[in-house]
Amino acid sequence: MKNPLENFDYRIPCDDFFLYELGRLVEEDRASLDDEEFRRLIDAGIHEHVERRLEMRTEIAAHLRKLRSAPVRVLRFVEDIEAPLHDVPTIIQSYVAYLIRRLEQCVDEKPDEKVQAAADLLLESPEDRSAAEAAMETLGSIRSAASARVLAYVISEPVLEEDLEMKAYTLVRAMWPLARPYIFYSLKPHAHEDIPFRWFQLLIDCGEASAVDRILEEVLAHANHPDYREDLLVLIELLGQARDPETERKILQVLNSDETPHTVREILDGFLKRSKTPKHKETGSPEPWASLERLYAANKKYLEAAKLFDTGQKAAANRKLDELLREQPDYPFVLMLKQYCRGGLRPPPTSKPRDRGRS
Repeated sequence: MKNPLENFDYRIPCDDFFLYELGRLVEEDRASLDDEEFRRLIDAGIHEHVERRLEMRTEIAAHLRKLRSAPVRVLRFVEDIEAPLHDVPTIIQSYVAYLIRRLEQCVDEKPDEKVQAAADLLLESPEDRSAAEAAMETLGSIRSAASARVLAYVISEPVLEEDLEMKAYTLVRAMWPLARPYIFYSLKPHAHEDIPFRWFQLLIDCGEASAVDRILEEVLAHANHPDYREDLLVLIELLGQARDPETERKILQVLNSDETPHTVREILDGFLKRSKTPKHKETGSPEPWASLERLYAANKKYLEAAKLFDTGQKAAANRKLDELLREQPDYPFVLMLKQYCRGGLRPPPTSKPRDRGRS
């Protein structure tokens, strides 16, 4: 059966981190879903390029809705922004095929020679202060995913003098979120010998919505290893700077879990005794959490309207969409479905295709 997303364009630039990693795995003859690292790369890529991008989800939904026989179950997953897509076969097959095609297309595109030269200079001679400064100046002046990755790498370990490390940190922060995919992918397996403190500081300083979750995940991963304890005690203090309105609840959730090791409880209890998590007095949540709350609320209303449309109740669906547009004038899903409400598009059939998706 032909994949309904065959030849779909996920619009990934050639300097993207996931293409870079794919190239390495292809060279190592490991580009197979049976390979653990390759599958992890694909899962993370789908999360970064599809799940997190509302516009991309909307493009996929629009593409599926144009088909005579739309795969209803896949459509439901795509339009529900809280639904993961890395277990949906249609998405996996389409995304992997696209990455391979895109890698072949990017082979002839030469990397930025200035970035490459600066990266070589910085990574080969980090102890040469003048060379390191010149390299960082070059990398900081070129706003690209590749230059951001190099700068993020050099702050992950104490290879630079402290003032130069802070300079590199400032440059990475100014480029955020270009280094985000590389940092999140590198953190996930917890394979690092030293905890990359600057990365977690970056997540806090840049208002990354999942920063608290990532710090707690790091503590859970390494608390039973004595060699990490000192670093974890320093890391946990970042929670005191977090603006996440759910910080205290998340800490208590870990503390109250029966599965939490004693060493983790000690670290978290000590943190709570030493300091108080921020108490936000402003009404509502700070950014980016306020925007996320609005986004999730809008999506729930959209799903109600889409259900009405898909069951043939176009007038009722249109009213729901108009109501949502007054609240969120630029919400991509609504703008897409409004076009279909005005046109003659038929709702997709109610029969479900054989795509198990995520149970």
